[in-house]
Amino acid sequence: MNSQRLCPVYRKWLQLHPANARAHRLSLQIQAQEAHKQGKSAFARDMCYQAFETAKVVLTALQPVSKSNISTAYNDIISFGALGMYLSSLLQRAYKKHEAHEVLQECQQLLIAVMPLHAANPSVCRLISAVQHCVDSKGLPPNTLPMPNVACH
Repeated sequence: MNSQRLCPVYRKWLQLHPANARAHRLSLQIQAQEAHKQGKSAFARDMCYQAFETAKVVLTALQPVSKSNISTAYNDIISFGALGMYLSSLLQRAYKKHEAHEVLQECQQLLIAVMPLHAANPSVCRLISAVQHCVDSKGLPPNTLPMPNVACH
């Protein structure tokens, strides 16, 4: 899946300003949730796609990896995984199952790709593994979900 819902110039700016990107991600997520509550499904999906892309930008932006910013890394990883699962859910409700599956695959692939960046922080690696498990479980039929070792809700 190679969706480009963010302007390339703006995407680059977000990469250079991760704090602003986090605020933008949250704003888009709130807009998506509000639109969903109001029954504006197409707009909710569009906002969620943009929030998901912004979360991806934050997760892959070059940032110092240290013990002092572990909580920021936690929030970025959880936000990315949660947005991927939320977007997948919105797509499934719109009968776009293939697209929903692609979103979950993209989540898995990116989480695998960023794991080495956090090799010095085992707790971050454990969180990435837990989010991967949650994303993977989301893609299975409901009655075949394995019992998770961590809370995925």
